[in-house]
Amino acid sequence: MQDDPEIDWHREQIAKNRELIAELQSGNTAGADVFPETQAEIDRLTAQIEQSELIVAAYEKEHPQD
Repeated sequence: MQDDPEIDWHREQIAKNRELIAELQSGNTAGADVFPETQAEIDRLTAQIEQSELIVAAYEKEHPQD
């Protein structure tokens, strides 16, 4: 069974956004507070990941693998 292209896109976004968050967090290795702009971007990416995960989970629930 082939997945829906939209679901594939969401899976790719989850992976991409997780990598971006890791890069943003690793850039703050000096131990100082995170810039508000950086934290806002991390929060935005986290929200996008959560939304995509919900969409993928709903799809997988409706289309269980054999």
